Amino acid sequence: MEIIFALDEIETIAQNFLQIVNPHKVFAFSGDLGAGKTTFINALCKQLGVTESVTSPTYSIIQEYAGADRDIIYHIDLYRLKSDREAMDAGVEDAINSGEICMIEWPERAPSIFPDKTVYAAFEILSDHTRKLVVQLP
Repeated sequence: MEIIFALDEIETIAQNFLQIVNPHKVFAFSGDLGAGKTTFINALCKQLGVTESVTSPTYSIIQEYAGADRDIIYHIDLYRLKSDREAMDAGVEDAINSGEICMIEWPERAPSIFPDKTVYAAFEILSDHTRKLVVQLP
């Protein structure tokens, strides 16, 4: 599925995305720096009831948020990692296999750790204010 949207529509796109991908729990977001991965994950977390600030976990690798009904949402950034082994050592595989919602940026850094039921979403910058989102369901 392909979605083209203006950045000011991101809340609505996030809400629609969650309806489309339900009941999947592992989401892999790819795209160039500045393509909107973290911004989109922020909008998704807001839709899932996260009230705290959502920031990129580039240095911590894994951020954990509490969603509605105390659900755990993992936000994972693999940008600084160089291999599947580094991802496993950082606990990424444990988060992915936890049964909780996991939103992972830069999945191409550790491609073999993703389960078959992963939803892949790729962002492309079309202009300063417009993005293309291509969603691949399992």
